[in-house]
Amino acid sequence: MQSFLFHSPMQVFFGKREIARIPEILLREQGNHGRVLLLTDTGVAASGIPQRIVEQIKACGFSTELIDTVPREPYSTDVDELVDSVKNKKFDFIIGVGGGSVLDTAKLLSVLLVLKTATVESLLEKGVSEKGIPSIMVPTTAGTGSEATPNAIIVLKDKQLKVGIVSPFLVPPYVVLDPETTLGLPSSLTAATGLDALCHLLECYISKRANPHSDLLALEGTRLIFTSLHKAFIDGSDVEARSNMLLASFYGGLCIASSSTTAVHALSYPLGGAYRIPHGVANAILLAPIMEFNRDAVVERLIQAAIRIGISPKLGDSDLSIAFVRTVKELVQSLKIPSRLSEFGIKKENIPELTEQALKVSRLLSNNPKPMSYEDIKSIYERIL
Repeated sequence: MQSFLFHSPMQVFFGKREIARIPEILLREQGNHGRVLLLTDTGVAASGIPQRIVEQIKACGFSTELIDTVPREPYSTDVDELVDSVKNKKFDFIIGVGGGSVLDTAKLLSVLLVLKTATVESLLEKGVSEKGIPSIMVPTTAGTGSEATPNAIIVLKDKQLKVGIVSPFLVPPYVVLDPETTLGLPSSLTAATGLDALCHLLECYISKRANPHSDLLALEGTRLIFTSLHKAFIDGSDVEARSNMLLASFYGGLCIASSSTTAVHALSYPLGGAYRIPHGVANAILLAPIMEFNRDAVVERLIQAAIRIGISPKLGDSDLSIAFVRTVKELVQSLKIPSRLSEFGIKKENIPELTEQALKVSRLLSNNPKPMSYEDIKSIYERIL
């Protein structure tokens, strides 16, 4: 049996209107005083959710500052600039309300405000040496699972590459999973973030670091996604589908905390770093081709996944693993995700550089169930060009 270790949030609140728990958490931790920083982005701010949270916590006696300018998939310099803008203020709690970029930024900010002289790049070089300001994470998309992971993903502008900072000190103590915060998510974002969650679940399930804990969550999360993602895509007001997706996304984050993503994310990072392809979209484009590449190394695992989601083989299939990979491909296609890298301006002459950059993501490639050579990676990029 594979040995494993996992970190998880101290408390998780799941359900409709659980967002109202935030003042309760603050009162329990701080009494009726303290200063709270709420981070979000312009899109989530337009929904009014962050402002309602601010009003609720102000009513309990807390002073607050709302920053709604977190960029999508920020550069390391963006985070450092944000730290500089608030480093002379004292905060007792940080609340992140948004998708993965907001949550990762909030997690980094929580430790950078404690470490004072540190920068994002110094965290990459030296690691995170101590825990940060207490935080509450409120995901408004069902995809990244950042609220459950010890990871924060950032883009290095000079290297045009996404990288991950990993530390148990980045696991937030409190998480609020309220499906009503995801009801306004556009169908395109529902698709991209939902497929990102599926990548987390399936990659962790076939990873060399897969273990009984991650397997349990990965299979159930995969079942929830195949049950609910298309429903949420078609009808964004379907609260049950939204609830299932939010839970599946959280399970994906918990999987990452004890297992690891693999080649899908490794090949995705250069696409996001150099061409700013949204993370969920890049993963979705790569998912089926890389599952096909890995299939013969994880046949029995994919058969179990196929059984879990209730699919049957078709005439000509030698086993259920083939049917499973085909079903994944069909799901991606049904959600109208772009299918070709050329749609984002990538040309054949760009493939060698992308391949070299992907090979640098050894932290993830080392967990792939099959070794991937330069030619293997190049061939996959060319196949989806």
